[in-house]
Amino acid sequence: MTIHPTAIVHPGARLAADVQVGPYSVIGEHVEIGEGTTVGPHVVIEGHTRIGRDNRIFQFCSIGSEPQDKKYANEPTRLEIGDRNTIREFCSFSTGTVQDGGLTRVGDDNWIMAYVHVAHDCLVGNNTIFANNATLAGHVSVGDWAILGGFTGVHQFVRVAGAAPVKMQKPAEQETAA
Repeated sequence: MTIHPTAIVHPGARLAADVQVGPYSVIGEHVEIGEGTTVGPHVVIEGHTRIGRDNRIFQFCSIGSEPQDKKYANEPTRLEIGDRNTIREFCSFSTGTVQDGGLTRVGDDNWIMAYVHVAHDCLVGNNTIFANNATLAGHVSVGDWAILGGFTGVHQFVRVAGAAPVKMQKPAEQETAA
């Protein structure tokens, strides 16, 4: 395990032996990070967050923060991130809410570009591509192989079907088809 001397890792956090944590990053008490994962500089990972194997998390991301939901009352909700995801700069992923199962989940092998927001209770499949500034409101489901173009906003409770492309700057206000 390689932890930069300026990083802060809570003693209760569980990191695999070969995890790398960059300068000025903060890892919270209830965080679990799997083998081969790299956490860049200035990343905050908090909440009840489990991150799988071989992920690359770039600088200035906020992972596992409290959901941006007025009903949230500090319940121990969760965020789960699978294996082999690339999460680029300035992304934010929230934990779930108890109103919807308490879980936000991102699957495996996703390419998540800069400034992407994954809100509370979202379920993201595998092999997706989210271009810069794609934003998921709460309770969104994104199927396997879906592609969200840059600046795409997906309205709350919308389901984006597997293999569906959503064009750049096009709001998705209803279900989409492949």
